[in-house]
Parts: sequence; structure tokens; C-alpha cells
Amino acid sequence: MLNGIRNYLSMESTGALMVSGEWGCGKTYHIEKVIIPTLRQDGWNPTKVSLFGIESVNEIPLRIAANYKRTEKENKKQWLYDWIKEKAGKVVAKGTQFASSISWLESFVDMKTLVSTNSGLLYKLIPTEKTVIILDDIERVIDTIDVHTLLGAINELVEQRGYKVVVIANNSYMQQKSEAKLVFKEKVIEKTLVYEPDVVSIFKELCGKGYSSPFTAFMTAQKAVEVIDPSYPSYKEDKGLQVELHNIRILKFALAHFSKIYEVCNAFLKDENKDTADSFLLSLWACTVGVAIEYKKDRLTYKDRLQFAQYVELSSIDWEFGDDDWKADGLFDDTQEDEEQEKQKEEKQREYTNRRITYIFKKLVKVHNFPVIVSLQIFDFVTAGMSLDKEGLKAVWEGYKNQVQRNNISPAYALLQKFIHSQWDMSNEEMADAVMQLAQYVEDGEFCDNMAYINSATYLQHFYPLTSFSKEDMQKKIRCGIDKMYESIDTPNLLDKLNLDVVETEIPKESRWVVKYEREKMDKITKANLDTDIKEVLHQFNEDLPTLANRLTIQYGDTKTPDFLSYPILKHIPKKDITKKVNNIQPKEVMALYQILNRRFLQQVPYSEVYDAELPFVRNLEQALAQKNDNKTTYADILIEDYLKDIIKKIQK
Repeated sequence: MLNGIRNYLSMESTGALMVSGEWGCGKTYHIEKVIIPTLRQDGWNPTKVSLFGIESVNEIPLRIAANYKRTEKENKKQWLYDWIKEKAGKVVAKGTQFASSISWLESFVDMKTLVSTNSGLLYKLIPTEKTVIILDDIERVIDTIDVHTLLGAINELVEQRGYKVVVIANNSYMQQKSEAKLVFKEKVIEKTLVYEPDVVSIFKELCGKGYSSPFTAFMTAQKAVEVIDPSYPSYKEDKGLQVELHNIRILKFALAHFSKIYEVCNAFLKDENKDTADSFLLSLWACTVGVAIEYKKDRLTYKDRLQFAQYVELSSIDWEFGDDDWKADGLFDDTQEDEEQEKQKEEKQREYTNRRITYIFKKLVKVHNFPVIVSLQIFDFVTAGMSLDKEGLKAVWEGYKNQVQRNNISPAYALLQKFIHSQWDMSNEEMADAVMQLAQYVEDGEFCDNMAYINSATYLQHFYPLTSFSKEDMQKKIRCGIDKMYESIDTPNLLDKLNLDVVETEIPKESRWVVKYEREKMDKITKANLDTDIKEVLHQFNEDLPTLANRLTIQYGDTKTPDFLSYPILKHIPKKDITKKVNNIQPKEVMALYQILNRRFLQQVPYSEVYDAELPFVRNLEQALAQKNDNKTTYADILIEDYLKDIIKKIQK
């Protein structure tokens, strides 16, 4: 691009030069950091002006004058001051709108009078020789200023004043404006240069600015760079992703957020196995990029966090054994039942969100052979600016590390992976032996997570005719293994429960009993812990309501928080405690109650029996608010009116 601009400046011209590129691709940054300094070295005086926000073309010469820079030597010449006094007129009036931005003129001229009466006087202060006027954000004023008027202003610069003019614009947007495109192409623009940023070089440069040396070294290594490299082989068929990765603003956004994630993680990873830790961080980096893209493109927001949490890596599993009643070739079922219009709209939104979440993991995580790590910490941090919890991220790391260790040392997991990814490579004899061996691993309780048993059960029940076992024998072995796994579990993992909810309709009907059986085991453990849970919830409701809100609605990966999504825990909060809390409520407690009501009742609770059992809590809260003892209106009262009362009405509908 530099050579193209130099050629334009060296030749006689009848129009302006356009530098085109998508928004966010870094064209303005490149102009400021590379082109302008180089042109100054070449002896030119480039003056860059943003047109963003102007309401009249009369502001253009003012902005040009405000940004015009003469050499230090020239500024010191007495003739300049004498000329200004002679030609420009009266002394500047205090408070003139633009004068304050033009420090070298404000002591001599009334800028408003100067421009309104004769803008030519202002341009006479700026010589044409060796001056390059760079107009940025041209497309941002196409909708606010008549294109022909804008054309006249630029023509005045080029044809009447004799300046060299470079226009920076988003050409794809200009092309949407047929009139603007026609006028600019035929009357204003002599030549167009398309800016295609060197994303990798720019990214490496960004990594070296203000970041620690270890972070810079990690981010500029090949694997981390490949995540954002638009030329990466697996990205070539995805034009949308290529455009998004050319958006430097998004990359800067992702980089800034990941630097904080890296800093927090590095504190507990420094003594861990480097290869495992790097693999973990690379997955988090790829996920951060994906979330950043989707968030900055307004395709995912914080309200989509629950669906993000429910992501399960099912797409790699091919269970298509010929049963027409089910299908697992995608993450979520795309079918849609005839429902009410509102429900249809919500379902379409969920399907859209599911596709965007799947997109992150398929396009930016799996394609690099990184592990799929679902971290709500990242999602919350990027989409809502929530603070990073070291312990939450550490829990995610511990879960990942344990899985790696199991996969590395366990023949059981190795065999299951063989079924998932390469079963077709086995001969008849090998398959029969593999089914027998998998059955033994299952019966012995060699697996440590519920999805492993569900996957194993699916294959064992389909391929049991290859063995001497009956279908009932296989089911007995599966139950035995599941029982052994849950013997060592004190508190069910929330993510495991969510996995069951998501996978239940995606697996063959003959295997769905396994989901039911595992859910029963989880519920049994939960009920055994219920008395303790109730006491803790009551204490938190009375003493620490924000913590209870986070406990009921925000969960981080592999934590040990009891799963109340399927249990009506709020029914155990007495009416007297609700009344007491309302009469002494603080603003943060109002918002905590709003968080519970909004997410638990309107977004999160999937079971109607839970909803129904907790409605008395909502009614008691409504009554307590209506009877609240107030001597004067407080901030909390205003928040109650703004948030709580409306959400209560929605729930009871």
C-alpha cells in the first residue's frame, strides 16, 4: 500500500486516492503507524482528519486546520503571525466552538467568522506543496451529509485547492449505497487501493506491547498464532471467519482479555507439567477468540451462558445404527414442534445460539486438536466483564488434568476412543474382542465420568450379539460399573447433571435407561445431603443473599456445588424469613433476588415440578413486598419497583 500511495503522490492527479478495507481491519492504524511516519521521512506533511461526527462540510476546513502541523522551524517564523494578523481579521472570541482545538490560530482569528465568510483564507494558511490531506471515516457521514455536498468539499480540496487527498473508507459499506458508490467512483476517486493487513505480523506486534515476556513468548509461538491466522488451512473454506480474523479490533479485544486469563492461570500452572498446561492454555485461548468474535458481532451475549455451559462434545460420536427414531449427527436436535408463537421464537433463538456456540468449538478449538474445555469463567469475563475467579479456573484445570491423566494411563478410555473414532478399522474378530473387553472395563468400574458409561452402554447394547452375553447380561454389567463409580462420589457434579439433560434425547432409545439410572444415583446422593444443604441455604438467604444467588444461578465448571436445578430448594425458606429480609433489605440484596427470580424461574429451571414447588416462595415474597414497612423511600425501594415487582408478575403468569 505504501508504494501505491507514493506513486499517487509522485504523479499529476485529477482525483483522490481511496484506501479501502473492512471496519476493524487496521487500515487506520496502518496509516497512522506506518504510512504517515514514512511520508514525513519522504518530506511530505500528512494531515489526517476524521470526518466522524461532522454535521456540515463547513467543519472540514476547521478540522484540517486543527490537525495541520508545520515544522518547528516554520512555526517560529514571524511572517506567519504577521500574515495572520493582516489577512484573518479580528481577535478570536472567547468560547468559540472550534478555536480551542486550533491552538496556533486561536490567539489571532475568529474561526467561526473566518470559515463562514471565506474558508479560502483558512486554506491559504496550509500550503498545497508537500501537503497530503487524509480523510478518514468517509462512509460514516454518507448518511448524514448530502453526498453531492460532500463531493463538492472534496473536489474543492483536489481540483480547486490542489491538495493531494487520500480517502480512507469501508468500501463494502460504500457499495451498499448505490448513489454514493457511483458518485465517488466516477467523480472523486481516481484510484482505489485495497488494504489487506498482515494479521500475523500485526498480532505479534500487539503481543509485544505492554505484556509480560512469558505471555508474549507464549502468544507468539506457532500454535497460538495459528488460532488467529486467516490463512490456516482449515479456515480457508470459511469466508466469514477469515473476515472476522482480519478484524484487528476483535483480535485486540480477545488478546487483552486472554492476557488476564493467562495471568490468573499461570499462578497455579507454573509448577505443573508444561505440555499439559500449554495444551490447557491453548484451548482457553482458542475459546476466548471464539467468544470474542461472537460477542463483538452481537451473536452471543451474557444471557446465553447457560447454553454455553450445556455444550457437550457429541458431534464426534457416530451412533447411526439405522434407527430412524433418533439421530446424533449434530449437537442439538433441529426439529421443532408446533408450539405457540412465542415459544417458537424462543426455540429459534435457542437453535441459533446453539449453532453459534458449536461454531466456536468446531472452528476454533477442535480444528487445532485442542481439548474442548467449557469454561464459564471465560464466557462471563468476555461477555459481561465479570471478575476472574482463580479458584473457579483452577477447578476447570483440575478437571482437565484428571481427564488427561485418565486418558494417558487408562486402557479403558483408550478402547472407548477407538470405538468412537475408528471402530470401522477393526475386523470382525477384533470388534468381537473389543466388545468383550469394553464390557469387562465397564463392569469393573474403570471409567470415572457419566458420559463414558453412556457412550459405552450405547455400543455394548448395540453390539452385544457379537458376544456370548444377552442384552440383560450387558445391562447388569453397566449397572454394576455405574454403581462402583458413584460409590466414590460425595456430591454430584453439576456439569455431569447438565450433560445428562442434554444427551438424553440424543442417544438411542435403548440406552436412555442409563441416563435415568445415573440421574437416580445423583438424586439419591443429593437427598442424602439435603439436610445440610437446607441449613446452608437458609443461612445464606438471611446473611449472604448475593452468594446464594450465585450458588443457584452461576456455576463454574467442575465445582462441588449441590445441584438444585432439579430440586425445589427455595420451598424450604420460611415466610417469616422472607418478611424479615424484605423489611431490612439492602440494594445488593434486591438485585440478588432479581437474579434468582429471573434466571431460575424464567431462564434456567427445566422441570415443571420444581417451578410449581417454588411458586409459594414467589407469592410470599410478593406479599412481603406489598406489606413492607417504610418510613421513607430508599434506594432499595426504587430497585424493588424497577426490577422485582415486574419479574414477579411475569413468573406468576
